[in-house]
Amino acid sequence: MVAKISQSEYQKLNQLKELDIQQCSFCSKITILNLGWEPFVKLLCQACREEHVICPELCLKVVRKEFDCHLYQELPRVRPVQPIKPNRSYAGANCYLCGKELKGAGKTGVVKNRNNPSFWGINIEYKILCLLCLESKFYSAMSKGKRKTLRKYLGRGYV
Repeated sequence: MVAKISQSEYQKLNQLKELDIQQCSFCSKITILNLGWEPFVKLLCQACREEHVICPELCLKVVRKEFDCHLYQELPRVRPVQPIKPNRSYAGANCYLCGKELKGAGKTGVVKNRNNPSFWGINIEYKILCLLCLESKFYSAMSKGKRKTLRKYLGRGYV
């Protein structure tokens, strides 16, 4: 099989030590991934339990018509996302970054001042943050006095 390449691609190939090549399972056409060519589709077959690499031009259309019920594309595994509890109106709220449940200020349910980023002199879109997230993400943006107050609150065990 002969693959036609341009002069600039030839110069790139001369500099490479290893080639990353894919070959179509049906028509034996090749693609060189090191040159930025489009990768072929990887499909799994339920019948023979093998992985087939198929070029996207003619073979993919033919294979989909002929073997549609046996071929499928493997999707990357994704961890299940843990939903963040919604903010409650009475005596509780959640940190906007980590989702940790925070205590509200008594019966009013208003968030305590120490969990409000504007109390620390930080102008961001988040309205409720726990002290651990404030320390890890925005510690350098605070003034010297606010840093001292934050360390004092963390030392007392407020989180």
